[in-house]
Amino acid sequence: MKKTIIILLSLIIYSSSAQTRYGSSKNIKSQTNIFGEVAFLEAEYSNDDGFKNKNIVSYILGLTSTTNLNKTFDIIGSIGFSEGFDYTFATSNLGIKLSNNLHIFYGVGTYYISDKRWGVVGLNGNEASRFEFGMNSGIKLHLSNNFGIVVKYNFIEKKEDFSVGSMSLNGLSFGIILK
Repeated sequence: MKKTIIILLSLIIYSSSAQTRYGSSKNIKSQTNIFGEVAFLEAEYSNDDGFKNKNIVSYILGLTSTTNLNKTFDIIGSIGFSEGFDYTFATSNLGIKLSNNLHIFYGVGTYYISDKRWGVVGLNGNEASRFEFGMNSGIKLHLSNNFGIVVKYNFIEKKEDFSVGSMSLNGLSFGIILK
């Protein structure tokens, strides 16, 4: 993980410094898009009956704003909500342009889980938080100036010690982007 972060930071510094010689302040552009996704989530939890694993379909609607840093890198911020497995989120991603239409991205975000099935138990009798810190990575392809597709993997809550009643929530989502 540390090697990946060091490589990404090195690429950002190299690419940003190369871009400043050519007047990068004039090239900074931003655009906002609406997106819709279908997420296939896997929830794992333990209860009185033992370990449970449940696949859940959730529908996501949100807004994303992309700011071009230079020819190679973008900052992508997203907010949205979901139905099916209810949560709201705010994420921030670093995008790498592989071509004019193809981008990969990786980022972090906060998730507020409001679904009634999310019944985690706090440690030592404390109440558990519904706020989770997660990660996501994916790829997006712009098929035209107004339409694109996105595939994303969300790491909302990692697997922990099931003896204390913790849950995990991860999943793959497929969606469309409209400008």
